[in-house]
Amino acid sequence: MTKAELNSPNFTSIIAEPVWDQEIEYFFDEQDYNCMMHADGEQQQSRTIDLKSYTEVSALSAKIYYYVYYKFMPMGKTKWNNDKLFSFRNWLTHGCPKNTEDLETFKTKQAAILEDTSLRQRKNVNTLTEQEQNTLIKAFQGIMDLPKDDPNSFYTLGGLHWYPGVTYCEHHIHPFLAWHRAYILQFENALRTIPGCESVTLPYWDISDDTYPELFSKAPFIASDPKVSGSTSSYQLPQDFLEAYPFEVTNGSLKADGSIIRNSAAIYNTQKWKYFRDATHDPTNTNKMFLDKIIQLPTWNAFNGLDKTGQFVSGSETLMHAHDMVHDINGATTANQDVTGFEPVFWLFHANWDRLMWRWQKLHHTTNVADFKKNVQACGDSTDWIDGIGLNNMDPFTTSLGLTVDQTIDLNAMGINYVEPALPLTEPEDYIADELSLQRVSNKGQSKSNAFTLSELSYVSLRVKDVNRLKIPGSFTVSLYLDGALLQTRFFLQATNPGNCENCVKQALVSFDFVFKHEQLLQAKGKVKVEIQLSNGQTDGQRPVIPFRTIGQPTINIRLVH
Repeated sequence: MTKAELNSPNFTSIIAEPVWDQEIEYFFDEQDYNCMMHADGEQQQSRTIDLKSYTEVSALSAKIYYYVYYKFMPMGKTKWNNDKLFSFRNWLTHGCPKNTEDLETFKTKQAAILEDTSLRQRKNVNTLTEQEQNTLIKAFQGIMDLPKDDPNSFYTLGGLHWYPGVTYCEHHIHPFLAWHRAYILQFENALRTIPGCESVTLPYWDISDDTYPELFSKAPFIASDPKVSGSTSSYQLPQDFLEAYPFEVTNGSLKADGSIIRNSAAIYNTQKWKYFRDATHDPTNTNKMFLDKIIQLPTWNAFNGLDKTGQFVSGSETLMHAHDMVHDINGATTANQDVTGFEPVFWLFHANWDRLMWRWQKLHHTTNVADFKKNVQACGDSTDWIDGIGLNNMDPFTTSLGLTVDQTIDLNAMGINYVEPALPLTEPEDYIADELSLQRVSNKGQSKSNAFTLSELSYVSLRVKDVNRLKIPGSFTVSLYLDGALLQTRFFLQATNPGNCENCVKQALVSFDFVFKHEQLLQAKGKVKVEIQLSNGQTDGQRPVIPFRTIGQPTINIRLVH
């Protein structure tokens, strides 16, 4: 099979007619097949996955992709090349069709979704027409003008994220994206209550786009610029809020008149590419996040940044870490969980994370509850948070919208779709073997052989372990310096009083991972410094450094990675 055939948009070249058995030999050979066998007593062997069964392979496609993508399979045998990996992923992302007829049915269904007027088609903010922008502006202004105790008011909805409503904090845990998916749906519903805006949809802000949205320079989206004296925002929080929570002004999250604070487009883009990368921005700099790579991580836990027990660990390339970092990069208001919901762009920003979740789901065949659960189970994690009665509630949206976590998995079934370019029929990004190995969390720090020299260990893994976040009043950064030069930074979004949050208390101790090249440590003569700082600045603009002794004496663990 040629590369051109593999990249064909028709994608019929690898789908055999009419039965799976004719085609299974392309995906799996005998060494693959035998790899998935394990000893079961002395007399017989049983297969963990029957690679000759269409039913079994299609049901476990994401798990199989995990094994072959990370080169776990076939064990001790020839690993899959890029063509074969792409072919299998392409089949998976096209709904695991059994034959050409099934493939055409899938493609017809996908095309119909884009034309389905019953679905809320959420667009990229930079593609909105002038009329669509004006309708969106009218809807935002309309809910901002509502009495602040109105359930559809901008003030009430923004306050659900922390203040002044009942405290809700769904961050750094499994339901994080599901909760925010429901949150922006409720917000979009409120926008639609404004006369003339009954069909408005919430656009998404693609953070990887260097074209800064023109909409953000129009009222009511205008924000005060921290670098411009006297600038104000077009939306200002009411005086009684400022009186109830004066520290939001003193810590620099809001201006004294209640204005929100947002970095300029130039500062935002400069800061963004300081921490992110893509095909045109430092593509080989492994110290930076690569969103396209995050999307391709084949398991839910790796994508989010959770270990196999569902605990959050802030590594470099995970969606939750990327989410937290952009909260910080965007400006002082979004960097503070207390008030971030009052920043108008917060809603477009979170529509983007919802879009990326849906894109990941489509890439990894997890757009329904059954397949989603299989992916989580492949991580060795529990699915109680998806379908456990009472454990899958999402307050307050289980009450207001009637949604539980399992009911948010299928976005199209919720009546929503994101308008974006079709999933690429091109080969996945060819990440170097060293980068792939760094995603193998279970093997991190372990050697591949029983005899080696230290010079062969090409990466260093440094973990700042057990930071007591409850002792830190608000969001904070953890920065790694080598020989005095800043190498990497992690940002952790949280409320000023995290002890008021049940989820935060459950994860009081958090850890931060840094992985970098061994040669960088050698060049720095082994000089390492870790610094934790409050995100909120003082009146002089400086961010206070937090002594380790005040936050539970976290440890710094360093390991060499083969």
